[in-house]
Amino acid sequence: MDNFLDSNSHIPSILKDIPTIAGVYMFLNSDGNIIYIGKAVNLKNRVSSYFRFNNSLNSAKIAMVREVANIEIKPCDGEIEALILESNLIKKYNPKYNVLLKDDKSYSYLVWTKEDFPRIFVAHKTYIDIHTHQLEYLGPFVSGESLRKTLKILRRHFPYRSCKTMPKTPCIYYKLGKCDAPCIQNINKISYRDNLNTIIDIMKGKSRSILKKLYIQMQSYAHLQKFEQALEIKNQIEALQKVSLHKGIIQSSKSYKYKYLEELQSVLKLDKTPKRIEGYDSSHFHGDKAVVSMVVFENAKPAKDQYRKFKINQPPEGGDDFYNLNQALTRRFKRKDWPIPDLILIDGGKGQLSTVIKVQQKGNIEFKSIPIISLAKRLEEIYIPDSDTPILLPKSAKSLQILQQVRDEAHRFAVTYHRKLRDKLPK
Repeated sequence: MDNFLDSNSHIPSILKDIPTIAGVYMFLNSDGNIIYIGKAVNLKNRVSSYFRFNNSLNSAKIAMVREVANIEIKPCDGEIEALILESNLIKKYNPKYNVLLKDDKSYSYLVWTKEDFPRIFVAHKTYIDIHTHQLEYLGPFVSGESLRKTLKILRRHFPYRSCKTMPKTPCIYYKLGKCDAPCIQNINKISYRDNLNTIIDIMKGKSRSILKKLYIQMQSYAHLQKFEQALEIKNQIEALQKVSLHKGIIQSSKSYKYKYLEELQSVLKLDKTPKRIEGYDSSHFHGDKAVVSMVVFENAKPAKDQYRKFKINQPPEGGDDFYNLNQALTRRFKRKDWPIPDLILIDGGKGQLSTVIKVQQKGNIEFKSIPIISLAKRLEEIYIPDSDTPILLPKSAKSLQILQQVRDEAHRFAVTYHRKLRDKLPK
């Protein structure tokens, strides 16, 4: 390593601070000019590798490394976002060593044909130069493999045609759900073009604006109780999230868990980060041995020593979850010796939420401002007070997964306590 750092003595301190996350790195010379841009799944490992002597470095790379005076990084949410950012930055700055180390003709491009139902594929510049009047394209992308992987993920929910000549009968991609078969007029030009434009915008780095548009569509369908259409849009959102968050390494540090709680705060429009969440669920057998559980999560982790259980007094015959929650939360809101939560989660829909909100207004003053939400199981809808339209998040959203963990743990704890009471019955 010292071989390369004799004239770059400050580089080790820069390398030390580079994080082990996905992103883009830029090498700058002493004049502050960008001389090379690359992407990495693990920035620290990739950048550090340039400054270790090894036989795989050719003369051009050695010259480049000796010229490096500074290193800048741009963290990304995942490998694929880094791919897109790398492409945009290379196009913007055209660094000299990107040209020297990789012939422009060997770069990969996202290509689509000028047809009513455009074919989408990956090609090199030599192909584009020959067919330039028949094509439109986006790029360059340094890694053709990463570009193909991105398209493979997108194609599952934004189908497109890849055949050179449209056949008279649908091909295997139609059967796999990866093409809408324009060859048999199974999709109109406008809908097909919408899919194409979505893919292009994603590859231009505009995924956030697309997500916002899809969220609005999904919530509109849910409000109209068109759940099949809402689920279809939700699947598209998940596909887009998977592209945005595709990672080569798994991050599970406390800082990331706090980040997910901050995301939850943003989604629910809370005044503060929900570090302490209490979850409630009811369990009974036709009203018999009715119980309500209370579980506690602190910083997105179960705090089992703070779990509580409520045995319901005089439960209605046949069972009534609203009654059970009413009684349990009435008792909970009278307890000043238990810590005050930042958020309360109820297992259920709008009815269960309304019941608990009414109880809250009758409780101690400390609880009147605590935000309360409910999480239903059908589409994992999040209901909030004073809104008829639920919030729908993709399965991949970490903020949703935190709520699911609280809800599922409350259910498990309630069922366990209920079964324990039933098992005590005389045989």
